[in-house]
Amino acid sequence: MSLVSAANSGGGGGESQQQLLWAPDADASPSYDPWSDPRVLEELEAREIPVLEELTSAQHVITVDGFLPAAQAAELRGVFDSRFADPRACHPERFLWDYWHVPDQYTLVRTQAAVYFPDDLYGRLEEALLSYGEAALGCRAISPIWMSYYVDGCLQELHCDNPHGPFAFVLSLTPTTDWSDREFSGGETLILQPHVLNYWRNYDPRKGMELQHLVTRVPSPFNRLTVFDPRFPHGVREVRGTKDPRKGRLVLHGWFTEPAPFFDGPLDAGEAEVALNEGLEPLWEALEAVSGLITGTLIARLNISGADGSVTELSWLADTLVEVPNHDRAAADALLEERVLPRLRALVHNEARDCLLGLSFPAAGAGRDTKLTFPIVFE
Repeated sequence: MSLVSAANSGGGGGESQQQLLWAPDADASPSYDPWSDPRVLEELEAREIPVLEELTSAQHVITVDGFLPAAQAAELRGVFDSRFADPRACHPERFLWDYWHVPDQYTLVRTQAAVYFPDDLYGRLEEALLSYGEAALGCRAISPIWMSYYVDGCLQELHCDNPHGPFAFVLSLTPTTDWSDREFSGGETLILQPHVLNYWRNYDPRKGMELQHLVTRVPSPFNRLTVFDPRFPHGVREVRGTKDPRKGRLVLHGWFTEPAPFFDGPLDAGEAEVALNEGLEPLWEALEAVSGLITGTLIARLNISGADGSVTELSWLADTLVEVPNHDRAAADALLEERVLPRLRALVHNEARDCLLGLSFPAAGAGRDTKLTFPIVFE
């Protein structure tokens, strides 16, 4: 299929005909991307058709090693170890666990972290996750934190957690900083790779695939925070080997929720929200055109000048935007109407950048700059 078509006068009474600007070679790969073809780009430039560039890359998995202060992570781990130190001991804390088995789907042992840990220790854990969620993801809350351990035979088959929040998290307390030294096999978080969800667009009959081509395996060494897009089918590779809870996979997990603008600095939040809402109207109007064609979350970080309220810097913190299959139909319709439908991710990036950099806020009395973390969410 051609990338662009144009109406030219042809013979036979001057009827409008579709002329191909460029078509891929007959032997082009099934994953051929016209937007990366220099011949296509040259022809678009010659016809003065703008091509928008993506301003950030999609990132569906984020890992942060050494997430908690070492002493705090060790304290959490120490509570767990102390309660399993003597397998013959009987005390209430040993009976807080739920063996959760759903045939062909889940097998693990879980508890609520808020019940398991002392209040002060749990409070510091929750605060660390909330601070990260606000600063890095634009999320103002988290779900209740689960803690689960996996011993021989425990696993999670592939599933999706769409309703819970835009980002899932796994914080590992597994007792090894070197994943290759763990006393079991398996235990990695498995996440289906993006191309698998659009399989036929990328299908190549000349190539075979194995597990490593279909899923991303994310190890869980001690004190690693893994944040991922829960819309992607994911699971936990079956643990094999140890039956000792102290030697198995141990993780804290949940979801970051309630994405909302977050101000950090001297700017008055009430005044800033009024200015923000007024300034965003052009962006919402521009993005209305792509409603239903793209899904995911884009997180921007703005630096607002304390001196005059202008936006002096913009950076991207997270991007899980995905063009949905309807985009293919919209692109085809655009071709028939002699238009070019740009990459929607690039369109959203550029519209967001232009609008956000043009925002104006009240000056801060203290004269110091304010940071704004701003999420844009497409359901």
